[in-house]
Amino acid sequence: MLPFFTENFGNPAAITSAHGRRASTAVEDARIAVARFFGVLPPEIYFTAGATESNNIALNLVRPGEHVVTSLIEHKSIVVPAERADVTFLKPDAEGFVDPDQLRDALRPNTKLVSIAWANGEIGTIERIRELAAICRERGVLIHSDATQAVGKIPVDFSLLDLASLSAHKIYGPKGIGALFVRRGTRMHPLIVGGGQERNVRSGTVNVPGVIGLAAALQLRAEEMDAEGLRLAALRDGLRNQLLATIPDVSINGPELRLPGNLNVSFDRIDAESLILAMKRFSLSTGSACSAGERGPSRVLVACGVSEPRAMGSIRIGLGKSNTEEHTSLLAADLRRAVARLREITAA
Repeated sequence: MLPFFTENFGNPAAITSAHGRRASTAVEDARIAVARFFGVLPPEIYFTAGATESNNIALNLVRPGEHVVTSLIEHKSIVVPAERADVTFLKPDAEGFVDPDQLRDALRPNTKLVSIAWANGEIGTIERIRELAAICRERGVLIHSDATQAVGKIPVDFSLLDLASLSAHKIYGPKGIGALFVRRGTRMHPLIVGGGQERNVRSGTVNVPGVIGLAAALQLRAEEMDAEGLRLAALRDGLRNQLLATIPDVSINGPELRLPGNLNVSFDRIDAESLILAMKRFSLSTGSACSAGERGPSRVLVACGVSEPRAMGSIRIGLGKSNTEEHTSLLAADLRRAVARLREITAA
């Protein structure tokens, strides 16, 4: 990325200059690399400021009088724009799975779009996208997936979809850059207009260093993902076993087969925010980063039928490429001490 902050600082839209042509070539080379990773065509990849923007562009397909179907555990960048339309929210089961039969029953003659995340970042659920997409195909309904949490962690097949969103920073790439896959022939309604960049789907000067960083991050994930997924799953399972064996009244939220580095844990008689503040060596969360600072239980857990007291005592643990078995052992020990201390204080 570094040369494109300095000596190659051209605007990729200004192709009448040598500087602009170099930047434009770099962007198109990155587009080819991103498309190759997903097995799609380069013209089907549009660069955005991140998955939130990509999701908003996708939901903007729904016009007045048209219907959209999504789930109660989607990211807010799906939920909020969906609420502006005629929307049906599907309730997942206790493990976060969307029932294909429920989706089939929710479709109407005026349903324009279905949007279901490929994987849930809070509880690790990997949805049955192939089955859900087949239902949409049968009924002639467009299907979009926010694939942000899945890309680079598990295999994804964009050929199943009409649209898909992703962000670079979820795969160790730069913040502020993402992409939207749009199957060729899908007519878009842009949110940001006036410049004509990204073939009128997303106006505004392209973030050249960010685009190059996104492509590089995906190329690295192509090399690392399979082995890293196995390693993280083993670390996660070891941590889960330590927590269940050493801390009383602990429960695991979400399915057994989940994202490799994801673990969501509930501690009875514990306020999760107090627990997180007590953890000095580790960064943990109660839910997605977009919900940070909000009071109350995770809406994802509540939608899956978790009781409010249990949800209030739940934390999300995310393991990544820099984590080791030593880290998980230290985390388990710190959690054990912090939970014991907080329960003592509560009981006093």
